[in-house]
Amino acid sequence: MRQNIASLSRRALVCAVAIGALVAARPAGATVSVCIDSSNPARTMDRRVVQAVARQQGTDAAIYTFDGSGKGDDDGFDVKTFSTLAASRCALVLGFPVDAQHGAVPEGVRATAPYARMGFVLVTPRGHEAETLAALPNGTDVAVTYLTAPNLYFVKHPNVQADIYPTDAQTIASVVHHTNRAAMVWRASAVAYLPGGDKARDYCIHALNEPHAAWDVVALYGPQGAAAAASFQKSVEALRRSGQLAALLSPYATSPANPIVLAAADVPAAPAAAAAPAAGGEKPALFTAAQADAGKKAYADNCAQCHGDNLEGMAGPALKGKHFASPKANFHVGDIFTIVSQNMPATQPASLPHDVYVDIMAFLLQQNGMPAGSTALTFDGAKSSTVPLVYTGE
Repeated sequence: MRQNIASLSRRALVCAVAIGALVAARPAGATVSVCIDSSNPARTMDRRVVQAVARQQGTDAAIYTFDGSGKGDDDGFDVKTFSTLAASRCALVLGFPVDAQHGAVPEGVRATAPYARMGFVLVTPRGHEAETLAALPNGTDVAVTYLTAPNLYFVKHPNVQADIYPTDAQTIASVVHHTNRAAMVWRASAVAYLPGGDKARDYCIHALNEPHAAWDVVALYGPQGAAAAASFQKSVEALRRSGQLAALLSPYATSPANPIVLAAADVPAAPAAAAAPAAGGEKPALFTAAQADAGKKAYADNCAQCHGDNLEGMAGPALKGKHFASPKANFHVGDIFTIVSQNMPATQPASLPHDVYVDIMAFLLQQNGMPAGSTALTFDGAKSSTVPLVYTGE
């Protein structure tokens, strides 16, 4: 699955989620027919869950794998085609993360109740334990993966600074090889990439109590999968009550805090935090037209190669539209600017002058429906802005 800034999880970060083509068609008559992403570090957990569900239902599991990384010959496909996938390839697609506070799923599909709680964790070597970012010594370099939610946390914690890596494996390796004293990473990746066996005791893993750090894991399904989803949820609840579910999820995840909830697709959108309105009740004008014009050229020079000439997404995620700037995600201008200024461009993160980042942000705001005004956006102002970023275009 490609990443998504609107959701900011390692597996759903910029709402340009793309699921790779599956290796086999969905068989007729399979009671527990699921698809599992072979690039998901928690794939072993998902296999355990579906096999236990099948045993609970007295049938066999039909498991089909796909590569959601978009590598090799499998370039994935856009979320708009996901409902077709769910209807034609398998009844359920396991392993999809949704923000525990403001979860959203791709259009055209529904989600089961959560079957696992996962999220981002702080990893430190034993002997240098720290349960929170605030507990780390001043000046600590903390490894973090490019375009993931923990990039947001450095603003609130000036005692630490980011050391950005392109993959979770490299982020964890920096702690293992003593390049960094700590790392923030997706829990399943910590499990997958830290040493196993006796050496596993050399490291501490603590869940992060930060915004957008806790995620629920759901199964997605299309119009034809409602019966399978209901049976799956019933079996998962039976496994939870018997105590088996926690063992199946460990060490990748824990049982969800509220296992019996509405499907994510049915949960009403949380109201976005109110912004200080400009005169006439319009959205606040945070930037000037001149900044947006300059940002258009800066974007073309530094961003378009990965994100597309029209911000539609290519190798990198889309940076425009209702999936990028979703009201359900409840993200603000400062959240997105932190990601842009710390992670871009991919080849040299944080290498552009401050005013160039500000101009690019002005262009992104303009393209997502924010109005220009007479007051220029500043670097510090963009970083601290709590104005909701919600797409209002066509």
